[in-house]
Amino acid sequence: MAGLNVSIAQFFNSVSKSNMNKPCEDFYGPNIVFEDPMVSLKGRDSLIKYYTRLYENVVEIRFDVTSEICVAEETFARWTMHLKHKRLKSGQMMSVDGCSFVQSRDGKAVYHRDYFDLGNMLYENIPGFGALTKLVRSIAAGSH
Repeated sequence: MAGLNVSIAQFFNSVSKSNMNKPCEDFYGPNIVFEDPMVSLKGRDSLIKYYTRLYENVVEIRFDVTSEICVAEETFARWTMHLKHKRLKSGQMMSVDGCSFVQSRDGKAVYHRDYFDLGNMLYENIPGFGALTKLVRSIAAGSH
């Protein structure tokens, strides 16, 4: 990769509950700006704390990166996250499509933005709340 020392695919699949700090330190600069549908934060330490909280209830996670394009210091990746989470979808495996945009400097990410459907990942997989979310979607789409 021209921009990043570690590809997005390598990074995503190296992070785990037991292996959080080293991959994050290798991939992110100290002043990383990170955004996803749930948070916007600044600083590698804040991001590591966020990831640590996210991974607390993860049973299994894997990212299939279907494409990764790097031009100068900008990298874009399309991916599917396969996730088993204790509190979502009754602990069953679920898949969420998304993409990441990363800007880098000196081989490390300085800006990282993830795009994915939070409703598909979270709201639709919370017991009881999921049915309501699906109903609202069908009403909004005019199919109910």
